[in-house]
Amino acid sequence: MSLDKEKVDMQPSRVLRSTPGAVLARHAGFLLLMPLISTLLAGCAASNRADLTSGSVRDTLRVLAERHHVCGVAVAVIKNRQLDSIESATGCLPASTLAPDSVFQAASLSKPVFAYAVLKLVEQGKLALDVPVMSYLPQGYRHQFNPLKEEPSELVADTRLQAITVRMVLNHTSGLPNWASGPLKVDSTPGKKWQYSGEAYVLLQRAVEAVTGQPLDQFMRAQVFKPLAMNHSDFVWNERIAQNLLPGTKANGAPRATIQWNRPIAAASLYTSAADYGKFLVTLLNDDHLIKQISASPVTVEPGLGLSWGLGWGIERDRDDVSIWQWGNNTGYRAFVIASVRTGDGFVMLTNSENGLELAQPMAQKIVPGEHKLFQSPMLGVDVINVFCTTLRLCL
Repeated sequence: MSLDKEKVDMQPSRVLRSTPGAVLARHAGFLLLMPLISTLLAGCAASNRADLTSGSVRDTLRVLAERHHVCGVAVAVIKNRQLDSIESATGCLPASTLAPDSVFQAASLSKPVFAYAVLKLVEQGKLALDVPVMSYLPQGYRHQFNPLKEEPSELVADTRLQAITVRMVLNHTSGLPNWASGPLKVDSTPGKKWQYSGEAYVLLQRAVEAVTGQPLDQFMRAQVFKPLAMNHSDFVWNERIAQNLLPGTKANGAPRATIQWNRPIAAASLYTSAADYGKFLVTLLNDDHLIKQISASPVTVEPGLGLSWGLGWGIERDRDDVSIWQWGNNTGYRAFVIASVRTGDGFVMLTNSENGLELAQPMAQKIVPGEHKLFQSPMLGVDVINVFCTTLRLCL
């Protein structure tokens, strides 16, 4: 999604491995550098294969942060469904000041937290998974072309919106686009195929606000943050959040102008700390009913990689385990969370760097060892622009 002058990178901006040329074509100055791409990516891959298995989680995190110029990273480690430790590191000079309460933009890690609240409303009988979202919005749905601004907007006329259920939003089969900066239209028949959509989450957000009579940020404080003692979390920017918020950075550690989320957006505006998100993850992993509900009837995403999508979470299956996961990508920030349903081990990683997802795979191997084919998915493909930034110092 592009919000014009107030650009917010709320859609996955990591470039699919199969189309790096398409990205570079938008930056004519890079075209002369095309022959270097394969060399650079090969070098990066070799660097990432370096053995990091012998050190502690803390030491591994420090090495990775320095290697990838990640100015601030915090990780909550979960073992056997309990919070084991909070680790942090900085890879920039001067070093960022990090604390257990340091706050980051969690980007799309907002979605599982919102989904948790939605499933609680389902338990309470206030929502139903297989009821159309529009049944909770009898006055219609007004789509804001920029979700951070009231106008321009319009009532959505596409009648296929009536077929989108709560379940379809949570498992990304609504048929809506990820983001639409103009009139909103359904791309494909609701319920037929997986298509990642932030717009669908905003639609469901409006239904939640209508049912509860509260703006999303107030509802989430009462329904999730206060009960779980997530004291450094919110869906909007405020002075309390600002006290501990780390500024976003480019892939080379240079400052990056980022959005200030003054309006709550269910898909992307969560501010949180690693400790707070760790509390949420522990709570979820100890709720057998919700875990079964999330993973019971997933929608196929990439069968060759064992990837599907449940209610609010990506799902990775191998021969003897199921993992839930999600990645996050906002301008100046990257985030990642994964947990094993069988062992109750996992971690959440928050970074204030556009290179932050480079740490996800090695940290997964450290904390939840396994093949994790999800890292082969185009959703987590190589970000060519970041490669140029970190290797050639050409940073957009």
